[in-house]
Amino acid sequence: MGLTFLTPLFLYGALGALVPLLLHLIKRQRARLHVFSTLRFLKISQKAVVRQQKLRRLLLLLLRMAACAVLAMIFARPFLKDMQNAAFAGPAPKAMAILLDNSYSMGFGNRMDLAKRRALELLGDLHIGDQVVLMSFSTQARVLREIGSEHADLAGLIQTRIRPSYQGTNYIEALRSADDQLTLSDFDDRTIYLISDFHQAGWDRQATRWQLSSDVQLKMIDVWDERDVNIAITEADIPRPLSESERTQDVVVRVKNFGTSPFQGEMTLDVNGNTAATKRVIIPSQSGQVVTFRQTFRSDANTGKITMGNDDLPIDNTFYFTVNMPSPLRVLIVEERSTRGSQSSAGYYLSQALGLRQDPPMTVDVRPVSDLTSIALGRYHTVIMADVGTLPRAAKTRLVEYVKSGGGIMIGQSRSVSPNIFNTSFGELLPGRIESIRPKDIRRDQFEALADINYQHPIFQPFAGPHHGDFGTARFFKVARIEADSASIVLGKYDDGKIAILEKQLGRGRCLMFTSTLDLSWNDLPIRGVFVPFLYQSVDYLAAQGSFDDRRSTYYHLVGETVRLPDDVTTVISPSNVPITIERSDTEMPLFTETTEPGLYVRSGAGDEGHFAINLDTRESDFTRMDIEVFVAAVINPITESQEAQEMKSQANQMQNAEIERRQRLWWYLSLFLLAVVLGETFLASRTHR
Repeated sequence: MGLTFLTPLFLYGALGALVPLLLHLIKRQRARLHVFSTLRFLKISQKAVVRQQKLRRLLLLLLRMAACAVLAMIFARPFLKDMQNAAFAGPAPKAMAILLDNSYSMGFGNRMDLAKRRALELLGDLHIGDQVVLMSFSTQARVLREIGSEHADLAGLIQTRIRPSYQGTNYIEALRSADDQLTLSDFDDRTIYLISDFHQAGWDRQATRWQLSSDVQLKMIDVWDERDVNIAITEADIPRPLSESERTQDVVVRVKNFGTSPFQGEMTLDVNGNTAATKRVIIPSQSGQVVTFRQTFRSDANTGKITMGNDDLPIDNTFYFTVNMPSPLRVLIVEERSTRGSQSSAGYYLSQALGLRQDPPMTVDVRPVSDLTSIALGRYHTVIMADVGTLPRAAKTRLVEYVKSGGGIMIGQSRSVSPNIFNTSFGELLPGRIESIRPKDIRRDQFEALADINYQHPIFQPFAGPHHGDFGTARFFKVARIEADSASIVLGKYDDGKIAILEKQLGRGRCLMFTSTLDLSWNDLPIRGVFVPFLYQSVDYLAAQGSFDDRRSTYYHLVGETVRLPDDVTTVISPSNVPITIERSDTEMPLFTETTEPGLYVRSGAGDEGHFAINLDTRESDFTRMDIEVFVAAVINPITESQEAQEMKSQANQMQNAEIERRQRLWWYLSLFLLAVVLGETFLASRTHR
C-alpha cells in the first residue's frame, strides 16, 4: 500500500507496547497443585474457569499492546504514498500551468474556440488542493491567475479574458514564465500544458539554449486548422524621402500568399482617406509579389492605407503608413566653456558640419557643460559631448535619465582628459573605461589608422561598398586606450587592434563613444571626406530616425514597438479612438509605448497634429508548422540535478508529503480505532479476574 510516515521517529514509541507484555510476564500468577480426593467434579470445573480467564488476560494484553502501538503510529502521522492504492484519499496533488496562445494567428478559423475548449477540459481534471496558474501568451506571457488552489473562476477567465491579440508568438518566453510560476509549487507533479497552433515563426532555435526545469513536464495541445489559405501585406516602402522637389513617389507594396492555392483579388491604395488607386493581383501559392503604385503626395503630412481582398484571417490584409516631409532634427552639442566659439574647437567643427544638412534639416545648439542642469534635454534628438573632460553629478543624472528614456548620446574625448576623473564623472554613460592616453606627446609623423570597421552596423553601412568613403585615410595621433564593458559592441578598431569606437545600450537609448577627439587636436578626421557623412549617419542612428535594420520606421512601426514623439505632443488617440495622455519631462524623451493595435494613431499638441502608423509583424501570418517533437526535445531538460537542487527537491518533497498527509488524515481513522481498543480494553478488564 506504500504506507509512509511523516514523522517516523515517533514509531520508536511503539516499543512501549512491550511494557504491558513485561508486566504480564512479571505479575502472572503461578497455580499451586492441591489434591482433594472427594471433589473430582469441582476440580474439572475449576480448570475450565482458569482456561477462560487465561484467554481473557491474553486478549487484554493484546489490546493494551495494540493501544500503545497505535498511539505511536498516530503521532508518526502515516499516509499512503502510492496514491493509486489510496483511492479513498484522492489522487496525488499536482501543479499545472495552462498556457493559451493568443497571438493573432489564433484568430484564424475556430482555433481560439478550440483552444478554450481544451483549456476547460483540463480544468475538469482538477481536484481539491491542485495548484493551477493560468496564462496567455503572444510575444510575451501574461499571468491571468497566479498559481494557487482556487479554481472557481478559472473557467470565467478563460471565456472572457482570452482573445486573439495583435502580436506574434514567442514560445520560449512563454515557457520561461510558466516555468518560473511552477517553481513556486512544492508538488512533485508539475506540468505545463501548451495550447497553440505551433507556428515555426514562434521559435528561433538558434536564439537560445534555454530549457525547462528538470522536474517539469511539458504537454502539447495542438489546435492547428488544416486550412492554411492566408494572404498578408508584409511591407510598404517609399524608396526616396518626400521633398518639395520630389512629391511624386513610388509606393512599393510587398504581399505574400502563405497558402497552398493561388490567390487573386484587388489591392487598393487609400491616401488621406480617399481611394487613390486599385490594382488586380494574382499570386501563386507560397509566393510573394511586389506591387508598385505611382502616387503624388500634395500635402506635407500624409496617411496611407493598403487593403487586399478577404480570407479567413483578414487582420493582416490591411497595411498602414505615413509619408511626411522630414522634420528637423534637434542636436545639442556640449563643450567646455573655455573652448566655446573657437574655430578650432570640436563644437565649431560639429556645428558647421551638421548645419549643412538639409534632408532632413538639423538645428544645432552649442552649450557649455554647466547648462546641462537647466536645459530641457527631452527637446533634443541627440546630445554630442564634444570636448567635456568632467561631468558634474547633477548633469550626469539628467543625461542618464535622458538616455534611458530613449535619447542618444555621442561622447568624444577632451584634449585635457584625465582618465580617472573622466571615468568617474561619466559613470554608466560610458561603454568602456579609459585605461590610459597614448602617446603623451603628439608627433605628426607617428599615427594610427582605422583598419577594422563593422560595416554591418547602420552607422557604417553606407560606406561598405567601393568608392563610398575610406576611413583608412584619417590619421590618429593620440587616442584613449579603452577597456570595453561586457555589454558593449565594438564598431571599429585601429590598425594595432585597439578600440576606436564602441556603443552600448542604456535603457531605451544608446551611447556611442569615440576614443579620440572630435576636432583636429588628436586627429585629422574632421577634414577628411568621410567625416560629414559619418557624422550624419551617427546622428540619425542615435536619433532613431532609421530602424536598426532598415528605413521602415520613417513610414511605420510594428505592434509593440516604442515610437518617439515630437517634444510638444501631449495626447495620442489610438485607432480605437481612445485618448492617451503623454507625460512630459525635461530630461526624458517623449516616447509612446502603448502600440498594442494596428492602425493610424493621431498625435496632437501645441496646435499641431500628426499621425504615425502601426502594423502587424507578419511573420505570424506564415502558417508553416514547427516540428513539435524536435521542439519538445530541445526544451525538456534531461540533465541530472545538482546536490543543491536535490536538497531543495527533498525539502519540497517533504512539504508535498505534509500536504498529502493533511488531505488523507489517516490519523483520524487510527484515533477512532484507538478509541475502540481502549473501550474494549476497559470492558474486558472489568470482566477479568485479577
